[in-house]
Amino acid sequence: MTQNKVDFSLYIITDADVSRGRMHQEVVRLALEGGATVVHYRDPGATVRRMLDIGGQLRELTRKHNAAFIVNDRPDIAIALSADGVHVGPDDMPADVVRQVVGPDMLIGVSVDDPREAQKAEAAGADYLAARPVFRTRWHTDRRPTMGTAGLREIVNAVGIPVIGAGGINDDNLAEVFQTGIAGLAITSAIASADDPREAAEHLRRLLDPFRTPHVDAAAQQDAPT
Repeated sequence: MTQNKVDFSLYIITDADVSRGRMHQEVVRLALEGGATVVHYRDPGATVRRMLDIGGQLRELTRKHNAAFIVNDRPDIAIALSADGVHVGPDDMPADVVRQVVGPDMLIGVSVDDPREAQKAEAAGADYLAARPVFRTRWHTDRRPTMGTAGLREIVNAVGIPVIGAGGINDDNLAEVFQTGIAGLAITSAIASADDPREAAEHLRRLLDPFRTPHVDAAAQQDAPT
């Protein structure tokens, strides 16, 4: 799969800490029914066995809904689960090394927070980037300075691969964020913490659909993930 075959518009990241006691599988199923297009399985501290078990179920759900499936941090788990991609952060395995592990076909995503990092990741072989944090988030571990829409636009303009915005994006700022040229939104708590994740995903879908670019929709329809 190549990055131009993926609809990044509603990219959800799992997090058991904000899911109000619900399992990853339940949140993901509801989010996909509501229109999520990418599922990023994040389960810090989980054993390999747990990741294979839960990840396998998420892989099946994403296949059923023609959504892409991304594994956080672990190229080996991504390979074992036949995931569409693996996503790494600045302290994880570099993208060029990840490419050696996963081969030429798997998507590689990298988290960045400035244009220099973005260009470096693209040069190392990243297929898409998550720019974060755009705005302040509720994640207590995320204390980095926010980039705002101006910083996000700089990252989008610095590279030739899709960029998704992450961090504090909501109803009030969504339109402004999409005007930077991003390919989609990375969402965690707005769906995982919602009373009804399906309804939350449907709501975001309605808000962001007017900003989706025609080539993304066409590619997604012609080449859905398998």
